[in-house]
Amino acid sequence: MEERASPSQPPSSPLTPGYFLDRYELLCPLADGGMASVWVARLRGKHGFEKLLAIKTILPQFASDERFQEMFLDEARIASRIEHPNVAQIVDLGEQHDITYLVMEWVDGDSLSRLYRSLKKKGVGLPPNVLLRIVADVCGGLHAAHELKDDHGALLGVVHRDVSPQNILASTRGVAKLIDFGIAKARDRLGGETNAGLMKGKIHYMAPEQALGSAVDRRADVFAVGAILYHYLAGAPPFDGDNQLAILNRLSSKQPPMPLPKTVHPGVAAIIKRCLAHSPDQRFATAAELQAALELAMVEARLTCTQAQVAEFVGDHGATRTASRKEAIDLALSAAAERARIRGVLRPNPEASATGVLASSTDFQKTQTDQPASASTSYATLGSATLEAPIALQAQPPSHKRTILLIAAAGLVVAVAVAAALLVVTHRTASPVAAAVVRPTIDGSPLKPAPQPIPTSADDIPVLEADSLPLAASTVTAVKPLPSAPASTPTIATSAPTASTKRRGSYGF
Repeated sequence: MEERASPSQPPSSPLTPGYFLDRYELLCPLADGGMASVWVARLRGKHGFEKLLAIKTILPQFASDERFQEMFLDEARIASRIEHPNVAQIVDLGEQHDITYLVMEWVDGDSLSRLYRSLKKKGVGLPPNVLLRIVADVCGGLHAAHELKDDHGALLGVVHRDVSPQNILASTRGVAKLIDFGIAKARDRLGGETNAGLMKGKIHYMAPEQALGSAVDRRADVFAVGAILYHYLAGAPPFDGDNQLAILNRLSSKQPPMPLPKTVHPGVAAIIKRCLAHSPDQRFATAAELQAALELAMVEARLTCTQAQVAEFVGDHGATRTASRKEAIDLALSAAAERARIRGVLRPNPEASATGVLASSTDFQKTQTDQPASASTSYATLGSATLEAPIALQAQPPSHKRTILLIAAAGLVVAVAVAAALLVVTHRTASPVAAAVVRPTIDGSPLKPAPQPIPTSADDIPVLEADSLPLAASTVTAVKPLPSAPASTPTIATSAPTASTKRRGSYGF
């Protein structure tokens, strides 16, 4: 995959720093290619565990294309089976919010194509020993992919079909990594060969049979390795032209490429010539065979190179980009820490809420115990419990919910009982029988009380103030005449209530 600077995502993309794809937090964009973008992400675990990873997602403009989806899933399925130090490891595959993503190991380094362009700007060529070391290691990863088998031991027929300098990474530790199996061919690939006949890959490194849409096998990848070596040792691709059609004509003409410069060791030149043979049968049969030939040629040409030397080379010529990546990642980590701090400040404190609710519950119980059972106390307590109960259900752990509900229920029962008692007392004092206990007489004839309507509902029951309640019959003996009343003012006699009167007054009617 060609790596290019990606200062910003397309407007339609929801991906931004701080966005979570499942448990992976996106930190900053790294690169984009023909069908996908790559982000640096972070995975955090318990006890301070933290790991940087690379996440590849399909670009929004291709997300709805089933072909790209199939290729993307194929890459994950195929590459995840390959276990080799020179193949970028696939860690996870997921989908969230209609975004399919591929999680890969984070490789801190540059692609071979970027290193070459950087050196070319400086007027410096890529050292042959470093080039041979990187390419020989990639051959080891290629062979592991070619030898991939199913559960029954049958070869899957994996062919990368896009071995190119853009898909070879050289890490700061000197390890070469082959990436991007997105258009790999496998015998049982999920996407199938629905696009047979279409040219896939980069034409400058493409085998003739692949460019012409014919059947390919692992020897097409061998051709691509030879084309990379030729390009970076000669300074130009083996088959070049003004456009793709001209290049395709060169590939199909069966004419060999121009001879390599004389500065190239004959043993290395012979290996490249064999890789670029038009007929697959004339090439190396496997990538492992090619790797062994390169190792031997390096010794013969005194071009040996160790992994440490590759790391030193990448560190010298990729220092600016390495420092830029580190600065971007450090800044992204600082921003992530600040986002986490803000989330912590804005997040409600469950313990504080629980403490407040428990204190309210304790006050409620204390109120019920210490204060007398009056209407004002009961309704005030019930109102407090009614307000606190929803808070308790939201903030408390499940073990406190039952306690809070029981307290609220108890308060409600007490309030209902007090209200009922008040209604009975009010009803007794306001009944006609209580009014008939004191019977004033005028001219010896008792005054009959005005008929009282029988209440039909709770709303019809009169509510009397405490000062307006009539005195009990047992406490009234006589009433002295008013000073201004005439001497013939009749006296007010009292009469004891009958048994039937007491019975009716007890039930309120």
